[in-house]
Amino acid sequence: MTDSEVQPGPDQIVLVVDDSKVIRKAVSTILGDYFQIVEAKNGEEAISFSKQNPGIHAMLLDLWMPDVDGFEVLETLRSASEKRLQKLPIIVVTGHEDDVEMRTRALSLGATEFIGKPFSAVELRNIVNQHVLPPSTTNIVPFKQQDPTSIMAAPAINQVTDSQPVVPSGRSSAAEEIRQARRSYLIGEGENLLAEAVKTHRPISVLRLKVDRIKVLLRKTGTEFTKRTLYRIGKLIEGEIRRKDLVVRLGAAEFAVVLPNTSNEEARAVADAVFRMMRYAAFEYGELKFRLTVSGGLVTPSLSGDLEFAEINSIADMRVDQAFSTGGDQLISDCLDEPLMKEKTLGLDDAAELLKNGKTREVQDQLPELLEKSMPLLLFANSTLGLNIDVSLKRLISDTQSA
Repeated sequence: MTDSEVQPGPDQIVLVVDDSKVIRKAVSTILGDYFQIVEAKNGEEAISFSKQNPGIHAMLLDLWMPDVDGFEVLETLRSASEKRLQKLPIIVVTGHEDDVEMRTRALSLGATEFIGKPFSAVELRNIVNQHVLPPSTTNIVPFKQQDPTSIMAAPAINQVTDSQPVVPSGRSSAAEEIRQARRSYLIGEGENLLAEAVKTHRPISVLRLKVDRIKVLLRKTGTEFTKRTLYRIGKLIEGEIRRKDLVVRLGAAEFAVVLPNTSNEEARAVADAVFRMMRYAAFEYGELKFRLTVSGGLVTPSLSGDLEFAEINSIADMRVDQAFSTGGDQLISDCLDEPLMKEKTLGLDDAAELLKNGKTREVQDQLPELLEKSMPLLLFANSTLGLNIDVSLKRLISDTQSA
């Protein structure tokens, strides 16, 4: 479709989906003279509005948003039964730091086109003009002011603001729908794997994982960085899971892993690999350097013909919640009073002995804590011996405080 084939007109509606008010207003300013602009500040609003209103000709979609992100919006709309949602032009807005993998994933989920931030007015208008549907291809219906007696009525286009959600407050939660769909998938696949385990008399284990301190990270770094961090953590977890295992992301920071033909001891080894990986992984946000941990709940049930997977998953869920609420960075397994032991805290003598034997990995994992222990000695040596390492010591102090 070219500019000559579709001329922009006031009857064409573009839904702008971005959690940044600045970006939404910038797009509205650039396109407002050519199209009717509707704004949604998160993926949940975008999904609900798209499903309830057929008169949309294109969507501009940010990938990184709270709760329901752009990937989930693409997945939900492209898997919908309605043809108009499957074919709706969705132009994904990406940052310059979005890598090829993320663009490839968005494309595989049904993205129509990409535009990078920052974009020029000319570039944005050209891309939207290339892909926006002509007025005749959608069923344009008037958008009516919400009737306070009906929670299903849609708000008027010109009344959509940050203080008034695109979707009425009584709507069903799109985020909850997605979580339920993922849980249903987990239960269905889990039942199949459990049935095979019972049939073959082979063990099966279920591991639930939850990333610790996400609310703190969100408060300190904001939504976009938190989303990227969780995406990276998901990839790191997948890298530690075996090919035969089933991994399902149940929420932004929650994962379920079904381990067929796996004893409790073997499952604990898999969990231990995930915990070690998280303790080694380093994250940076500007000058802030930090590490994140996970909580885990593990179940390896005794097999019987009347056992249901939902029951196993529920127990694993309770155990991960217990691990999370009692400090995190621990695994609670079949014996609730026997959490997975954390690594031994090293003293300076222990670290020196390990380094002498070439075991740097064990020391590296606890390096921030060891530096903090040795800081008084380093400060004293610098002052007494005139080592002139003031700048290095200041950096070390800063690094250990932010780690």
